[in-house]
Amino acid sequence: MFSMVNALVLQPRPGRIDQMVAVFSRDRNKPDHFRDFSYPAYLDMRERGDIFDSMLAHTFSTVGITEGEVTKQTFASIVSANYFSTLGVQLAAGRTFTADEERPGANAHVAIASYSVWRRAGFDPAFVGRVVRVSGSDYTVVGVAPRGFAGTMTLLSPEWWFPLGSFDTIVNEMFKQRTSGLTDRGHYAVYLAGALRAGVSRDAAEKALDALARRMEGEHPVTDKDQTFVLGGLPRMGVSSQPQGDGPIGAIAGLLMLMAGLVLVVACLNLANLLLARGSARRREIAIRRALGSGRSRIVRQLLTEGLLLASIGAAAGVVFGWWATGALSGWLGSVLPLGIDVIVEPSWRMVGAATAFAVFSTICFALGPAWSLSRPAVAADLKGELAPAARAARRFGTGSLLVVGQLAVSLALVSAAGLFMRGAINAAALDPGFAVDRHLVVGMDPTLAGYDANQTRSVYRAVLERVRSLAGVEHASLGSIVPFGEFREGRTVRLKAGDDGVGADFLIVGADYFETLGMHVLRGRTFTRAEEQPGPTARTAVMDRQLERKMFGEADPIGRQILVQPREAEPSDVFTVVGVVTEMMHDVFDSEPKPHLFVPTGAVFRGFMTLHVRTAPGVPETPMLTTLRRELLAVDTRLPILSWRTMAMQRYRSITEWSVRAAATMFSTFGAFALLLATIGVYGLKAYDVARRTREIGIRIALGATRGDVARLVLIEGARTAAVGLGVGLLLAAGIGELARGMLYRVSPFDPLVLTVAVVVLAAATMAACYAPAWRATRVLPTVALRSE
Repeated sequence: MFSMVNALVLQPRPGRIDQMVAVFSRDRNKPDHFRDFSYPAYLDMRERGDIFDSMLAHTFSTVGITEGEVTKQTFASIVSANYFSTLGVQLAAGRTFTADEERPGANAHVAIASYSVWRRAGFDPAFVGRVVRVSGSDYTVVGVAPRGFAGTMTLLSPEWWFPLGSFDTIVNEMFKQRTSGLTDRGHYAVYLAGALRAGVSRDAAEKALDALARRMEGEHPVTDKDQTFVLGGLPRMGVSSQPQGDGPIGAIAGLLMLMAGLVLVVACLNLANLLLARGSARRREIAIRRALGSGRSRIVRQLLTEGLLLASIGAAAGVVFGWWATGALSGWLGSVLPLGIDVIVEPSWRMVGAATAFAVFSTICFALGPAWSLSRPAVAADLKGELAPAARAARRFGTGSLLVVGQLAVSLALVSAAGLFMRGAINAAALDPGFAVDRHLVVGMDPTLAGYDANQTRSVYRAVLERVRSLAGVEHASLGSIVPFGEFREGRTVRLKAGDDGVGADFLIVGADYFETLGMHVLRGRTFTRAEEQPGPTARTAVMDRQLERKMFGEADPIGRQILVQPREAEPSDVFTVVGVVTEMMHDVFDSEPKPHLFVPTGAVFRGFMTLHVRTAPGVPETPMLTTLRRELLAVDTRLPILSWRTMAMQRYRSITEWSVRAAATMFSTFGAFALLLATIGVYGLKAYDVARRTREIGIRIALGATRGDVARLVLIEGARTAAVGLGVGLLLAAGIGELARGMLYRVSPFDPLVLTVAVVVLAAATMAACYAPAWRATRVLPTVALRSE
């Protein structure tokens, strides 16, 4: 667990990334409004050598990499020529980009591959210079990024880097604001980051940047109006047009380490109990050592050394297993998540230091207490095999019982946390998304990844719809730009008139029959016609969902009203006429309520990537139909990049948000199960040792008339007393952990009574089950044998 947290959060990023700052453009009049930068603005700022030692520009896109007849979508970064030098990293092979290749419109067909791409190519020494097919065009590999380099991020790693000069041909519509190209000062298309000059503080830099922003506004009063520039850190988990930290991943990493630490504590308490029991059997040996002159400190050192040996063996095994498990987890994430995962986990002094620290901590936890207890000065009693007075006094609720109380308390906290996340996963699975999931197939396509232009792409989609709609077993078929439960969402600001604050809405470009295919109900007006799938003035129509209707019109009828749809801040708005209102839908299980949605026809806005939605007839098997769909699509065009094909149920199951809820439930359930197992073993060990130590007492009780039921009740009641104390403390600990995890729980209270009740019942049942065997063994004690052996 530590190795993964270290790779994601603690491990320094390559070069000087951690010392760099991100630059943001903020509206002076609306401090919570930010936007990206235009390339000309970047050039103006890059020339300010009195502020930055070096400044880079970058953005992102998805591209198609063709190998043979298959085109796969992958994550790419489009960067300035000084990108790698500014970050302070050296390429593993080849060269970086040149200034000419950065020039807008240069369309230089060169690329730098990630280390993982080179690894998949078998570290071919001729890899640099190889030609690869990217979005329908040939590009020459000129370099390879160093091992472990993921840009400014640590989890989502681009697989390819391209120069800004190829922006117009590489970046698709999802990542562009305008079609005018990088030279347009109103095209806010890039993110900026830089390294401050030596001796320049962040405050001084921001003052100088504010003066620069005012000068740029004077020179360009339209495109640079009311902007100021602020600095922030470079987050590890993403890139944004506004400052953001690593709070979410830090909180998740902290909670994971807390859970792993609690399991470690339970294991330490368990071992302490076992060492205490084992040490009791060595009292006579230790007493002889004391009688022969060994001091108490020497005895403690000997026992601590034995404990440290155990901890060291465990730590070494843990490092080896953790290294392997983290690599396996990284590979699994790469196969589950849609974008590049390139977490490099390798031996480091940090990992060795952590293992050493855990070993020392474990030794202190499970060996120091028993060592100190066993080295007490009671030589005479131990030589005679008698219990010391202090030991007799503590027999009913001694050190062993306290250790078991700790195990039960921590176990209850972990089991309750697992229950909270499991209930969250159940709630997520039961959520009604507002559209039909059954008999619903989705196929992701993007002809532009094969080099098709807008007209060619529209022709392919028309042919696809005609062919699919004619298939037997297909009730409806349509296209949509954003697939529900997908990785990407596109937003727009919708206004009734210029100057309004507007309403933020998810923006979808859809074809005719889209709402019928998804089973969404029309509340007012109509949906789109097939004529509106073609470009032209008749396609300037829009359908909104009930949420957007309420926020914009209240109870008024929106049909026939015109709305202004603005892509991004400071961008011109498009005018659409509302023709219909439909029911709500949800794309994300973490949305507290359905978000407003605005739908426009495919004839109004072009998108290369689209999802084909197919509604099958009742009784039609889904898996064979998926195979048929793929075959028919390739019959339309053998070059068509088919990026995914699955049922909507599988699409939902594989969604990032639902996957994260299930993954959390699985992980915490694993922690809880381990803790429960260890606590059960601890209870069993304590009671078994206690019964063995009290054989004479039990024999006397039976000789004086106690029945086997009386003896069993005695053992079970003592176990129940220990469990009650442990569960009581555990409820307090569970409440604390639930509060810490509140922000990660899905529609469940951190103090959910059902979860806490079930957790208590499970722990109580496990505790009593662990006590049963020792209690049964106690009832089999024969008084004559017990008294004779004593």
